[in-house]
Amino acid sequence: MSVSVYLNNLQVQFVQGTRGKKGNFQQSMILDAPEGSIINGVITDASAFVAFLKETWSFYQFPKNDVHLVVGGNKIHGRSIDVPVLPPAKTRQYIGREISDMEKEGETYIVCYNALHGSTGKKLKKYYVEMAEKDLIKDYVDIFKEAGITLKSLVSAEGSLISLLDNTVTAYNKTFIMQIMNGNIVTNVLWVDGCFNYYNSVRCFNDVGTSAYFEDCARSLSNLNQFMQAHKIEQRVEKIIIAGTENADMSFYGDIVSAYGLSAPVTTLNQGLGPNPEKNHLAQQVIFALSGLYTDGTKESNFLANLDLKEKKSTIDPELKKNIIIVGATLAVMALIFLVVFAMRMIRQSRYNELVEYNEDPMVVSQAAMFDAFSARRDTLASRANSIRNVLNTIDTYPVFTREVERLLQKTASGYADITIGSFDAENGLVNVTARATDVEMINQYIYRLQEQEIFSSVRYSGYTYNQDGTWSINVTCTFAESVGREVEE
Repeated sequence: MSVSVYLNNLQVQFVQGTRGKKGNFQQSMILDAPEGSIINGVITDASAFVAFLKETWSFYQFPKNDVHLVVGGNKIHGRSIDVPVLPPAKTRQYIGREISDMEKEGETYIVCYNALHGSTGKKLKKYYVEMAEKDLIKDYVDIFKEAGITLKSLVSAEGSLISLLDNTVTAYNKTFIMQIMNGNIVTNVLWVDGCFNYYNSVRCFNDVGTSAYFEDCARSLSNLNQFMQAHKIEQRVEKIIIAGTENADMSFYGDIVSAYGLSAPVTTLNQGLGPNPEKNHLAQQVIFALSGLYTDGTKESNFLANLDLKEKKSTIDPELKKNIIIVGATLAVMALIFLVVFAMRMIRQSRYNELVEYNEDPMVVSQAAMFDAFSARRDTLASRANSIRNVLNTIDTYPVFTREVERLLQKTASGYADITIGSFDAENGLVNVTARATDVEMINQYIYRLQEQEIFSSVRYSGYTYNQDGTWSINVTCTFAESVGREVEE
């Protein structure tokens, strides 16, 4: 029995089943991680997380040698690439050249990729290629190893999810949107004519399960619809498939989605997640962890396999061979001077005894123990400071209403309408504006100008009202994008 573990932020998903090309889901659970131990998929408090792993494995009796890790967050970068049909070695070389612009100087990277269905031509094959820093991958391996757990594979949430959907859902649907509700992170994936097209994740600012939360989710779908229009994707979306929520929410959520201009039917994911249909509902709620149980059987789709490959190649490096020869020659010289060193041994023995006495001195031992305690305390404080810094960075994504933002609103309306700025909802990033003009067409132009502003993720407005003074008025609600106004404050 295999175990797949998914890390992202506050919670850890665990899925047990049989790993393979079809995957066999058995059971799942979601546990809260130690506070501050995981931020955006990065383990920030290793000691607390190791203790959490040991306790979980001891309580649930998970196997320790058949474990597969799925990592969320933004530390692993990927893109879709069309590659000519080539032998495996030349395919790796071609992919390496195509993603060279993603590398940072001085860093060592590992590449992982999955073959996808669909392509832009008969002689091309589509791959989803990802790149991660070698040290990042080794950190995950070392942390699990410290807990007594051996990782057999390590994949990203993005790459493994795309591969899972490409090999399951596309058998039933061709042009569709897959939306995964995973706490306050909502992920949207687009397939067009059976071919992967787009992936993005957005943060929701409302409590999970509330009507405002579902509004955020529907708004992200509306933004994806705008992306399709901007890129002139004319195929009609056949279905919007949801994972990570209850079936009972679908009727209510479908009405919200329709209000945002999306006419496709909305349904939960209930196909392709294993041979037992009764377990599909549980499986779709932990789909990121579930993706760790799916594999196309190639070593290139596993970061750990490619990590081993790199280490194996280094053993036959010509430069390393040269160094071995140098070391051998040095050992030969050392053998010649061994007799001289042995003769000096007796002279140094007395000095050695003095050093042993010094190291065993109770005062010295006490000072060393005190230093170790201070060092451990320093490392703990540094880890907590890093956790606080990451939380502050997350807070900085919330928008604020500043004078610069107010001036931009006034400037946008200048010459088109007179506006009155009403309430600002800081929690949801919403500002209400009332616009007046004698010519209703000028208000229309003002609305278009608002929609062109990059600081807004969406602009909604009510119907027009004719006033007694001969003017027209309209109420407008603008939703700010992330971090609007903060750069001005700094």
